[in-house]
Amino acid sequence: MPRWLSCFPSRPSQSLEIDTAGRLPGCVFCHVSVERGFAVVHEDECLIAFKDRSPQAETRLLIIPKTHIASSVRDLRSSHVQLVKGMVDLGHRLSPAEDSNMGFHIPPFSSVPHLHLHVMSGRRTTLGKLKYPVAQRNGGKGWPWFVTADQTLDILEQGGTIGVGKS
Repeated sequence: MPRWLSCFPSRPSQSLEIDTAGRLPGCVFCHVSVERGFAVVHEDECLIAFKDRSPQAETRLLIIPKTHIASSVRDLRSSHVQLVKGMVDLGHRLSPAEDSNMGFHIPPFSSVPHLHLHVMSGRRTTLGKLKYPVAQRNGGKGWPWFVTADQTLDILEQGGTIGVGKS
């Protein structure tokens, strides 16, 4: 869906205020730490994983790049495939359950403008089922505001971009 057609406000994709450490000063996810109240379960030189503050499933984690590489999945290009694969690999290590689902909200339906992968497993709440719908169309993405990690990789590997509309 073209951004001008959306009735929902959308945040700018990038700001020029990113500091030398790759952080955006006003971005809450650029400053994730245990000291700031986050339940961090994994941290390495590139990624941080932490428990969601309002889980919609039994297991619910968010995985983010430590630097402000992109504000959302909509900003990703084919050059980001390895980043997404790394996020997905970490998701599988942290949530190895068979029913594990991973994906991204697509703006304007995302709450924090910092790329973050949702990792969910176990029983979902009713709200969780509504917030994270998955639609497929001929092996691709359908219309909803949530795109799975596999759909994201398929689209990016084909040189496409992610949006609310069909891909």
